[in-house]
Amino acid sequence: MTGPLPRARGALAALEPYIPGRSAEEVMERFHIRTVIKLGSNENPLGLSPRVRKALIRSLDRIHHYPDGDCTRLRERLAERLGLSPAHFCFANGVDNVLTCVGLAYLDAGDRCVVGAPTYTAYVGLARLLGATPVEVPLRDWRYDVQATVAAAAGAKAVFVCNPNNPTGSALRHDEVRELLERIPPEVLVVLDEAYAEWADDPGFPDSIALLRRHPNLMVLRTFSKIYGLAGLRVGYAIAAPEIIGSLNQVREPFPVDRLAQAAAETVLDDKAYVRASFENNRRGRAALAKAFTGLGLRHLPSQANFILVNLERPAAEVAERLLERGVIIRPGGMWKLPTWARVTIGTPQQNAHVVAALASVLGKTRRGRPRARGGRR
Repeated sequence: MTGPLPRARGALAALEPYIPGRSAEEVMERFHIRTVIKLGSNENPLGLSPRVRKALIRSLDRIHHYPDGDCTRLRERLAERLGLSPAHFCFANGVDNVLTCVGLAYLDAGDRCVVGAPTYTAYVGLARLLGATPVEVPLRDWRYDVQATVAAAAGAKAVFVCNPNNPTGSALRHDEVRELLERIPPEVLVVLDEAYAEWADDPGFPDSIALLRRHPNLMVLRTFSKIYGLAGLRVGYAIAAPEIIGSLNQVREPFPVDRLAQAAAETVLDDKAYVRASFENNRRGRAALAKAFTGLGLRHLPSQANFILVNLERPAAEVAERLLERGVIIRPGGMWKLPTWARVTIGTPQQNAHVVAALASVLGKTRRGRPRARGGRR
């Protein structure tokens, strides 16, 4: 093709495209294998709730109609559950889409946007896309540094806190988030991303709804992609003061959540057995996987999420590539500038055992962390 082409926005030059985790289908086709254990994207390993499956089938005959653009039933159900009004909620096509709405509504070019480092990379990407300036505050001992975050927030437009944090799994406790909110100026928007909150079992984990009632500059983000098992349907939402939600509604899409996704989310909210089974599988699996990593002599971080960040002591991308041949997907830490670390999602007991065995084989380690003996069997 000859001649000039339309120029894209200059802000795109500063962006590092988000590269999602590998799909099971891609790995099966590439290596000609039938079974893949996908522990790289923090999905619920228990699969689809049977009750949700039935709800989806019942909804198929109505997909020729547009969905409810306001997600009215979901808003009312969650409002009743959390003791808020429906006006406190804004739904979108996953938390990433909610974040886009936050940026469009609140970030102007030149605004300072405070984030942790390392954390979910979408925050920095959103700021750069809109011409805002991301201010990265390094974690301290793998946790958010409250004092440094407060200092950086002076003159900022927004502060993003991922709690539990992705990829470290660490979590601020209630008193720490309360201190953060009490010390950050009220004109600064504080976005508390709780995508992984339902996995946390620390009694001191923040009661973010109680904090929201006291701090009108707080916005809480949650999702149906994790413990509710709906990652493929994309349902995320913000909880905030009605005035803030009103700003998000001004910039969101007309029909942000499709009809099937709404039916699934409404159904899984009542599926207490599925949610409890998911939580217990994760709690037990997290402890078992941590113990196995210790047995392999690998340093790993305590986690309140559905994954563990582990130091493989060598380039994690190379280890991850070799694991693909064995039908295992994990997430190497290069995107967080952690080249020897990898994030491993908690799977079922069978999946966890398989990934530990595959990892031991690739790393040449025994369960006690010593190099695997070469030659004959013992």
